[in-house]
Amino acid sequence: MDKDSKFKSVVFSGGGSRCFWQLGFWKTAAPALNICPSAAAGVSAGAAFACFALSANGDSILDYFKKLTGENKKNFYISNLFRKTPVFPHYDMYRRAILNSLDDNTMTKLREGPDIRILIARPPDWMGLMLAVFAGVTAYNIEKHIFKPLHPVFSRKLGFKGEVISIKECNTKAELADLIMQSSCAPPLLPVMKRKGRLALDGGIIDNVPVSILDDCTGGKLVLLTRSYKESIIPKYEGVTYVQPSERIRITKWEYTDPEGLQYVYDMGRRDGEKFAREHTNSSQTLLNEPGRRT
Repeated sequence: MDKDSKFKSVVFSGGGSRCFWQLGFWKTAAPALNICPSAAAGVSAGAAFACFALSANGDSILDYFKKLTGENKKNFYISNLFRKTPVFPHYDMYRRAILNSLDDNTMTKLREGPDIRILIARPPDWMGLMLAVFAGVTAYNIEKHIFKPLHPVFSRKLGFKGEVISIKECNTKAELADLIMQSSCAPPLLPVMKRKGRLALDGGIIDNVPVSILDDCTGGKLVLLTRSYKESIIPKYEGVTYVQPSERIRITKWEYTDPEGLQYVYDMGRRDGEKFAREHTNSSQTLLNEPGRRT
């Protein structure tokens, strides 16, 4: 195939711990196909994994998060209900993993690298804090579990809006960690968060597969999903390639006690990335060899 990949931008959809599939996929497919995007979109945990993948920091974050989850025994500590210690361990573990990956060298790579755009959700001004949290999370979960769309619409009908922030606006690793956590904010697992004085919620409430925030980007788009969808609901847009796991990922998005599960998800991603690269290379080579055809 041509030296330069046709994929000029990439989307990292949300999915919590399932996003380790994206990391494995990127590890094998990106170098094989010479994918060097000029821009990327990320939402929720996909925002973190966009940074991990595009800073070439994948293996270290896998090892570190396996260590954290191996030491964590539960996803819910009921005994902490009447203590100052959090009931859910997710915020501390997630933020520690992000900060551990963002050393000075990594921050330099990210500042000089692709424009990584992160989506957060903003509730309508008339909603109070508790109503906004309840309405946003409830609408998202009802739509996801009952209607199972690729791109949700319920929250927008309630008045929620998306806000896109480039990581290049973040001057420190703490600011970048804050932005990623805001894009992942799903109470009660993560605490209520604000950005510039206003409530910020998980961007997946707006769109868990935020292809639209790259509409101004030219060239092919590669969309990395974290769930398996029926082919009939995946859009057929020219220049947009959706890729999904080859089998249903058995761990849940907020599973923080299963290091072996994380390795399994990552390894599946590597295999799927290798297969995608082979098929894409063979397809491109076939087109090149056909008389009168050019790519």
